Amino acid sequence: MKKKSQTLQGPLKCWDIYSMHLAKQATNFNKQIEIETLKIFKNKFNWFLDIEALITNNQFEALVLTNFEQEIQWVNKGFTKMTGYSFKYTIGKTPNFLQGKNTSPTTLNNMRNYLKRGTHFKESIVNYRKNGEMYNCSIEVYPLRDGNNTITHLLALEKEVRF
Repeated sequence: MKKKSQTLQGPLKCWDIYSMHLAKQATNFNKQIEIETLKIFKNKFNWFLDIEALITNNQFEALVLTNFEQEIQWVNKGFTKMTGYSFKYTIGKTPNFLQGKNTSPTTLNNMRNYLKRGTHFKESIVNYRKNGEMYNCSIEVYPLRDGNNTITHLLALEKEVRF
């Protein structure tokens, strides 16, 4: 008598559901790398901001760390993915290379005023990708202060705003 061929079944019924789980794990892994990288900067410059809580409790696609003169010191992989610019290209530049003809001068002026006052702020701005494509970007900037209450760096959490 022939045995019927049996199909092995595992606990996984749907790859779509499992892929969502894997994507979430990858996101959490990337956030952990970002936290560890920013903690190195935090320790070096003696910042008081709780980097781990900031990264864990906020939604963003890109992170941009600048010094007080707004020269980019570090960007995450999300920045590269969102803008098309490489990590190597961005280091030492100011974020104004992302701006173009449809970037609002009023928004730029507002941002300059917030930076002069040294306050946390959130703005939306029109930026441009490496390929020239325009996109709307929500930017939340956190001044990073050292033990003397001096702003040494700025951390921007960014996400594309899709309409």
